[in-house]
Amino acid sequence: MTSDPQQTSPQKEPSIKEVIQKEGKFPAILLFVSASILIFLDQWTKSWAVKTLFLGTSLPISPRELYTKKIEVFSWWNYQLVGNKGAAWGMFGNLPDSVRLPFFTLIGVIAVVGIFVFYYRSYQQFLMRISLISIFAGAIGNIIDRMTIGYVIDFIDWHYNGYHWPTFNVADIAISVGVGLMLVQMILESIYPPVASVDNSETNKA
Repeated sequence: MTSDPQQTSPQKEPSIKEVIQKEGKFPAILLFVSASILIFLDQWTKSWAVKTLFLGTSLPISPRELYTKKIEVFSWWNYQLVGNKGAAWGMFGNLPDSVRLPFFTLIGVIAVVGIFVFYYRSYQQFLMRISLISIFAGAIGNIIDRMTIGYVIDFIDWHYNGYHWPTFNVADIAISVGVGLMLVQMILESIYPPVASVDNSETNKA
């Protein structure tokens, strides 16, 4: 006597080890290559910005001494250096260096590890994985700045009618795009819920 297929339960979510065994090296290669390209672009553009805009010979310890010239790209777009000691929009930037640097480094490392784990958990969710790669690369790009010079180099200044959006960089763009793609993935899943897979071995039991 066979059991009713409708009474079977969906398969359990595969573990990270099972995902790695099933998908092979492709997810790791996708993560490494894509993130490396984004990190390179971030660090290269920051290096260009420092060489082009910085009015000095070597980067100062304090971002307040980061003297810069301004290049106008459009009426609403400038290039000028800003050193960000804090998080987004300068939050926690006034903390003492002895607290601020270890704090942001630890938070960044925890975020990177969490993203890496969630990346493998996002089995068969390509858009989610692309978003996580972007966030991962952006986080690494800004961590590199904090560990090498003590603050993050921002240089893209957008403004309109006297209002300036907080100055940002390529790493920030990658993080923002990643968050946007993640929201799109979540909206799509709410509209078109994924069909739960069924373990066929259960349906064939006598």
